[in-house]
Amino acid sequence: MEAPSSVAVDDASFDYSAGGDELANKSTPRRRRGYIPYSTIYERQKGGYWVPGLQVEATIVHVERDVSSSYHILNPFIYTIELEHGRYKWRTIKRYKDFSALSSRLLAHRTAERIKAPVRRARNILEEVIEGNDDAEEEGKGEKPPHSQDNVLVRELEFDESDERENGLRPDSTWDDLQGESSKTDEDLPMSSVPYFPMVPDSMIAEEHMEERSKKLEKWLRSMLKVPVNREYHEMAEFLDISRYSFINELGGKYKEGKVKKRPGGNKVYIGCKQFCVRWLLPWSKRWLMVKDTYVAYINPSDEEIRLVLLFDEQFEINSPDLALNFRPKEMVLSNLQHVLDLRCHREEDTQDWVDTIKRVLEETGQIWLHRKRYNSSFPQRLNSYCQWFIDAKDCWEKVASLIEMAREEIFIADWWLSPEIFLRRPMAEGNYWRLDCALKRRAEKGIRIFILIYKEMEMALGLKSLYSKKHLQELHPNIKVIRHPDHYLGSGTFFWAHHEKLLIIDQLIAFVGGIDFCYGRWDDSQHMLTDLGSVVFEPRSEQNLVEPIPKDNGKVAEDGQNWQQIHRRTEHIIDEETGHKIGEKTTETISKPSAENGDGAMRLKEAFATPKQPKLREVMQRAVDRVRAGRRESADGNRDTQTPQQMQRQRHSADGTAEKTEIVVENGRPMVRFSNFTSNLSALEEHQTTDILDTSEGGTTPTTSETHSKAPSGPKGMTTPTGNAQVMMEPKQNTLIRRALNNLKPEKARRRWRLAMQPSEETADEYIVNYCRLQETKVDMSGLQGAGKLWPGKDYVNFVHKDFVDVDLAFNDFINRYDTPRMPWHDIHSVVYGSAARDVARHFIQRWNAAKTEKLKSDNRYPYLLPKSYNSIRVPRVLFGDNTQRVEVQVLRSCAHWSSLIDKTEDSIQQAYLSLIANARHYVYIENQFFVSMINSADVGNEICRVLCDRIIRAYREKETFRVFVLIPLLPGFEGDIGATSYSALLAVLHWTMLSIAKGDHSLIQNLQRAGVENVQNYISFCSLRTHSQLYGKSVTELVYIHSKLMIVDDVHTIIGSANINDRSQAGNRDSEVCLLITDHEFVDGRMNGQPFRAGKFASSLRMRLMREHLGLLEQSLPKTSPERAAEIDVIDPTCPSFYEDQWCQIAASNSRIYEEVFRVYPTNLVKSFEELVSWRAERTMAEEEPEKARERLRQLVGLLVEFPIHFLRHENLSPTFASKEGLVPTSVFT
Repeated sequence: MEAPSSVAVDDASFDYSAGGDELANKSTPRRRRGYIPYSTIYERQKGGYWVPGLQVEATIVHVERDVSSSYHILNPFIYTIELEHGRYKWRTIKRYKDFSALSSRLLAHRTAERIKAPVRRARNILEEVIEGNDDAEEEGKGEKPPHSQDNVLVRELEFDESDERENGLRPDSTWDDLQGESSKTDEDLPMSSVPYFPMVPDSMIAEEHMEERSKKLEKWLRSMLKVPVNREYHEMAEFLDISRYSFINELGGKYKEGKVKKRPGGNKVYIGCKQFCVRWLLPWSKRWLMVKDTYVAYINPSDEEIRLVLLFDEQFEINSPDLALNFRPKEMVLSNLQHVLDLRCHREEDTQDWVDTIKRVLEETGQIWLHRKRYNSSFPQRLNSYCQWFIDAKDCWEKVASLIEMAREEIFIADWWLSPEIFLRRPMAEGNYWRLDCALKRRAEKGIRIFILIYKEMEMALGLKSLYSKKHLQELHPNIKVIRHPDHYLGSGTFFWAHHEKLLIIDQLIAFVGGIDFCYGRWDDSQHMLTDLGSVVFEPRSEQNLVEPIPKDNGKVAEDGQNWQQIHRRTEHIIDEETGHKIGEKTTETISKPSAENGDGAMRLKEAFATPKQPKLREVMQRAVDRVRAGRRESADGNRDTQTPQQMQRQRHSADGTAEKTEIVVENGRPMVRFSNFTSNLSALEEHQTTDILDTSEGGTTPTTSETHSKAPSGPKGMTTPTGNAQVMMEPKQNTLIRRALNNLKPEKARRRWRLAMQPSEETADEYIVNYCRLQETKVDMSGLQGAGKLWPGKDYVNFVHKDFVDVDLAFNDFINRYDTPRMPWHDIHSVVYGSAARDVARHFIQRWNAAKTEKLKSDNRYPYLLPKSYNSIRVPRVLFGDNTQRVEVQVLRSCAHWSSLIDKTEDSIQQAYLSLIANARHYVYIENQFFVSMINSADVGNEICRVLCDRIIRAYREKETFRVFVLIPLLPGFEGDIGATSYSALLAVLHWTMLSIAKGDHSLIQNLQRAGVENVQNYISFCSLRTHSQLYGKSVTELVYIHSKLMIVDDVHTIIGSANINDRSQAGNRDSEVCLLITDHEFVDGRMNGQPFRAGKFASSLRMRLMREHLGLLEQSLPKTSPERAAEIDVIDPTCPSFYEDQWCQIAASNSRIYEEVFRVYPTNLVKSFEELVSWRAERTMAEEEPEKARERLRQLVGLLVEFPIHFLRHENLSPTFASKEGLVPTSVFT
């Protein structure tokens, strides 16, 4: 079933190139008051139940006598109250005794509040005086609302002008207008205006007077709602059936809430004696139940914490006949795939009202979840979604870094392995600023809630150290919560299975899905370099700084021979002149002033590196003063105000996200240096702008300094210490208790701060757009770098076959000798999706998180239950999109079972999608995967991918169709081991099952094709891999490129990207948990298939052609790069025509394989079919060793990275695990 799209792309006429401050001044109606931010779901009830600025209207619309029961003698009448609060409307049913009880409790509450009011006011004044913020020098500057985010009380993206009219807001209304009567305090409402409460019970009122009685009660209720102390009282909220979750933005509509009782025992259905004990002997718990768009949840009234969330799904039912229960009139049982919830209401009519409301919601917003979806998935097809692909981690992680900085409310991460110290952007020109843990810490400090699910490994088998990752991340900030799952204990059945998803979800609006873990060894780009020795080389024209942020390029780059000056601090890497590699480092701080006649940039670099000592502060200051005075003279010549202080700033980011700033200030001819630390976040970037000290004047010869418009501190505010001609100004600490108290006693200070907190600017642009522009302003120019520091520091430099990870908690300690062992390049695919499909991915994460909490941390309120956002009116700002973002149809697919998500079914929608797409393919199937374990009619391997491939190729052969299958897998599994060693390893175990799947044995794909009479199988299917080479200390080296992708493209229309491998672990559904996206194109471009015109999908065809260009060395940045003459012969537009598939793709793979065999005698290879032949093959010296020049010449004939996968390697050997090995002691399902 296809889901109707409710996603809108916010394509407002913003100038995305403008700065954040400029955008903040544009008017947007959506930014007005009138909503409760979504982030308040994680806060206790303290800000009120109601939407700020909206009045509450209460009307008694119906009164009738209760004839169904004779128990209510004193309260025989039922009052139906209709309430309206902005766009929310609901009804509640009450009796007179409910009004009477509310009146008594409100009276007691008002009395208590009047007694406590003077004490509270005095305490608030004292706290305001002591803890007030005195950082701003001018009125209003630096004052922010007391919330977790700067703008949490402004309107959301989807809350546009039409919503304001729905909520009773005028488009031009101000906050004072919105307050109305609701802004009055208790003292503002005279007691004479409060109507008295009728004390006579209903039983003593004649029925003909009940209309008048209802008007009095209505008037009394309205007057109570106008008094804030009554309106925000929890008894009033309970009376009106509201909670702190009722009106939260993006949680959906308000349908029904109220008190119920829950049977103890959780979701277990007891029978026999246990059922009797639970039903009749144990007390039922009081809970607050609420119905939302796509789920039902209940809350513990004592602490207002959510205790369970029941998502709507295909098996959601009320009083299901499948449950062996005797349903009583006051009870109802709600059940879904995860839980069974037995509830009891106070009255029978309440029970019926609950049932009717839930059924109505299921027929409206919940209907889509009840129907069966394509491929038996839990999620529908989402039309008009937007998706972007990424090849290799470089571009993906840079996008991740940008969007993490733009997050507003939540970040969800689910990963098989998570290494906190990985760098999202490389080279690391900004220090640790873009390290994953530092980025998450910055967002957590901004109030963003971060929830992380990590696979809890079997420590005896895997050294991932997830416990270290959890402790490290949770120690960063209380807003970061980590759960490891599953717990491995006897009977759990989870010893061998893993949570294999790789997900990152931001604000339930953006979701990254694919095969790239946030861990060591994953970062790579299309060059797939083998060496990383860490030497730093600067362009001759300038000297950049790797410790400080690189200044932004403003088009005025200092060329060789120009007279420019620079103050910089540098970590100098000492380079061995013979080898060219780093052998040490030292730190210096200098002011370089090359002369105009010294135009040799390399000589300048050498001289800078040869400076052994750090210059004295006196010399630094003297040169800085000379520069500042030169700037003053230029200002005077330009008829500028010479009394304006001039200031130079430089800053560098430290590991904890702070920045160290040094300012050289000249006022009235007196230079001063000010050192300070400040938090480096987005708000600080607005107030602290760094000066580009490499900027040159228009003439290109004389540097200028920026002029400040505020008076520099002097006099009693600071102390000066003479240092030659300059003075170093040290500012004393000002944040003492007395000073802060005195500063905050300024007139109207506290009142103004509160007013600013309650009045966010109405002239503010959408948060994502503002954050986007701020992010663009902070980008670092790296044009001055040739090479950089290590791109793969410490544990990031990996070669899995050579050595597996050890001591992963020591992030920056090498465990592989990078001077003699090349790294193993990593090839991977990832994607990002926006809108409704991202909501679906978030829903999967929420289901898993809530299941893990229920199983492990149900009573720990530090780990909250998560709530899915509503699917109504989703708006996606276009600034989030990348260059290759396409409009597509997306469906979320899963491998999921009870152990991973507590659901009572096994979902294998990923395998079903693979099978369907392959069976219905018309032209080609392109597969990149880490594994290929799938056999035909085998008892050991159950997935049917090979069988469907075989059937489709046989059909193409018999019908004489042109049909191609491209399969790319790594040359060797990514496990530590030596193929020729006497000891058995996991590497050989996985290789054994791979060979059995492809060409070895009766159940293999190729042998089944040959038995079916298919001639020239290679014309229909090709198995390829990737390999590259480089120079290490002047020696030619080679290594395979490890393919970790989980990708399938069919006919340039359908694409599957995710975490699922081609093996039973990922495809069966009840083993590893997986998530994939099935992306179907709906926008097309002209293409070709087998020489005929063809309408190719934009998303699928662009991804397929980009991959083929990379593998064939056709990219501008490819290493090794294909010669221009050879590249001109290759056309990747048509993947099925013989001129490409046979004459280019297959021929290049075979030719490249022969070259590597000749030069390096690489293995695996089809020339080696036994261990004896392997020993002889390895014993001979290689051409690269014997004739290096000839080898280099032969390597120049390579075309890209593509090589053949050797399907006949060791075909004469039995590679199955031996009983004496540890691999032979575990079930075969571990490797299949």
